Amino acid sequence: MPLSPYPDHLFGDLDQPPKGGLYQREHVTGVHHHAAKSPIQLLPGQPLTLSASTSSDLPVQGMWLSLSTDDWATQSDLPFSPTGLSWDTPAWLWLRSWELHLPPQPAGALLRYRVWAELADGTRRYAETQSATPQGATPYALWADPRPAPPAWAEQARLYQVFVDRFNPGSGQTWRQQDDLLSPFGGTLRGVTEKLDHIQSLGCDAIWLTPIFRSPSHHGYDASDYTHIEERLGSAEDLEQLITQAHQRGMRLILDFAANHCSDQHPAFQAALKDRHSRQVAGFKWKNWPDYVAYYGLANMPELDLSFGSPAHAHLLAAAQQWLKMGVDGFRLDYAPGPGQAFWTDFRRACRAVNPDCWLFGEAVSPADAQLALAGTMDGTLDFLTCQALRETFATGHWPLSRLAAYLETNRQYFPAEFSRPAFIDNHDMNRFLFTAQGRQSALESALTLLYLLPGQPILYYGTESGLSQRRSIHDHGSAGFDEARLAMNWAEAENHPTARLIRQLAAMRAASPWLTRAVWHTQGLDDRQGRLELSLSNPAEPTQRMGVQIHMKAGEVQVEAG
Repeated sequence: MPLSPYPDHLFGDLDQPPKGGLYQREHVTGVHHHAAKSPIQLLPGQPLTLSASTSSDLPVQGMWLSLSTDDWATQSDLPFSPTGLSWDTPAWLWLRSWELHLPPQPAGALLRYRVWAELADGTRRYAETQSATPQGATPYALWADPRPAPPAWAEQARLYQVFVDRFNPGSGQTWRQQDDLLSPFGGTLRGVTEKLDHIQSLGCDAIWLTPIFRSPSHHGYDASDYTHIEERLGSAEDLEQLITQAHQRGMRLILDFAANHCSDQHPAFQAALKDRHSRQVAGFKWKNWPDYVAYYGLANMPELDLSFGSPAHAHLLAAAQQWLKMGVDGFRLDYAPGPGQAFWTDFRRACRAVNPDCWLFGEAVSPADAQLALAGTMDGTLDFLTCQALRETFATGHWPLSRLAAYLETNRQYFPAEFSRPAFIDNHDMNRFLFTAQGRQSALESALTLLYLLPGQPILYYGTESGLSQRRSIHDHGSAGFDEARLAMNWAEAENHPTARLIRQLAAMRAASPWLTRAVWHTQGLDDRQGRLELSLSNPAEPTQRMGVQIHMKAGEVQVEAG
């Protein structure tokens, strides 16, 4: 297969040795906890073990946990015990491991804590931030969720991602324009409602909408008001109509929730900038007022201070509850590593209080261990690792089939079944699969076929079914960046395109074989030189339920067969 001229950078090149090595050094040097725990979340009535590490460049005398069960009204300090010593070559240091065992907690218990090391001079060093004071420490929280598993409906969900502004203007409306990719095109919530039959015809039973809250941008990932709908997209009544009609069809609706940062036009931020004594100052992160922390240095996206007790913390929890009360079924949590583990614990608790069956999954473009560390704060994370595997195998040609086979057998072993892993081949923040594959239909069909066989919930990015691609790479000099992959939906091709027909077949197959979500994968035959891979999928609960998968690569063409 010829290599694609459009390389991916899904993990910001963290998967490449130079950057990955630097990450590893920072990941282990100093005092760290990384929310490491066993089991992966606090379960009512079961003990829990917390883990931490320290590096040998620090004269550590002991490790401690400051624990509160009453929102820091009182606290107690509990000691960790040393459990082992290992050598880390990238950091060129010894690493000491520590553990602390917590007794069983009742359902609904909420634990807040900080992890710190005591140094030989009597000072403290708090985990992750390396702060010497608790004010600068990373806060953690654990909640013994009475219903810790994801909602039952989510296990078999098949999702369709809608970039609202680029999807459908609605009856009687036309696109505002399609030339300036950085400006609104004119898609609306009514336009989504009118296309529910189309989405359902693809076998999708859940819809993920990109942000619909008030925002000065076309993409909405910089909210200026978390409690109102952006007028360009519609009204609260339009959203209610969409929810009602989706539910009548047995479909669920998931909203995108960007909590890490907001728009610099948000009234609270404007108040904080005008008056350093305003209560709203506590809702944002500051270097030294009025110099504020901005998301990736983008001045129009100030970062929120979501620590417990801040005005932003309380406001965002209330906003999430507002939309759940309207009937929304869950949230896709944008940039999940940003707000922090403690905030997401409170967020999950607030959401479950309104709708115990809501589904919460996060966007964490992070290494596997960092994704799993979010367990207990949300139901799971988007499966960027599988996205990378499918793109590098079928779109770019960088992975041989042997690497794909090894990945398929190991990935699900690491992530437990109760940790949701919605999977996809592309989304709004990367080159479309078809573009990266240089228009090769066989590559797209192969990737989609494998996607629908995998345990994670499949996600379709709008337009995939219609052969929608893009004009240039998001990485090209002078390009519009991510917006290159956000063209207007090509409705003339949507219904009868070969990809749409394939997707309908794949959805029917998955619906008829619900055991695929827990299938065990085995490699039966492999030959990289001949471009052949044979896999066996089996139902662990019923061994007679099996499925064979054959993947063939030859002369730039790819074929995946299942049966």
